[in-house]
Amino acid sequence: MKVLILLVLASAAYGQVPEPCRTPSVFESNVGVQDFERGIFVRAKLSYDRYNMRIRRIEEVDESRTDKEYYDILYLHNTMPGKEYRFNLRTKQCETRELNYPFRPFEVPENANHFGDFTVGTKGAPHEGVVVSMWGERNQQEGTDWVGVFTYTGCVPVNDMFYSNRTGRVTTEFFDVTLGLSNPDVFIPPRECIMPPPPY
Repeated sequence: MKVLILLVLASAAYGQVPEPCRTPSVFESNVGVQDFERGIFVRAKLSYDRYNMRIRRIEEVDESRTDKEYYDILYLHNTMPGKEYRFNLRTKQCETRELNYPFRPFEVPENANHFGDFTVGTKGAPHEGVVVSMWGERNQQEGTDWVGVFTYTGCVPVNDMFYSNRTGRVTTEFFDVTLGLSNPDVFIPPRECIMPPPPY
């Protein structure tokens, strides 16, 4: 009988271990990105497609206290090799690069550790706070650290902190997330990036 009780208690405790939630696969958001390695802050409109491993960001980059740059950047990891189209909205010049690193989705990794649930805003007052879950993962083999915060309901990303030797520490804050895409053509490269250069 004691063994049966212990088994029931153990299974109940095991059942309370939080499972990683499933983030929306397609969404748009305003983001603030702090790139500590390059010492810049980026405000951007983000379009995200987990299914096809595509991201587009319309960026305003604060490179110093006086200088700003504006970019339209498209990351396509669904091609071999992956491609980045970086269109400078000020100079109207486009640069195309190969992506030599894998797509990193904004989601809770399967082996992530649950750090707890918290309330952003006022707790206890209706509609004054949002319950969020914090998760983290350290991959020693790849030399990466990640901590993410997601809404408890809907698993919408709120904050993403990622570190690797390639990127340094990059923190992304998500605002005004909307599910789906307002423009189905958002992942088509800018016309200036795919047209042949003018003859000399």
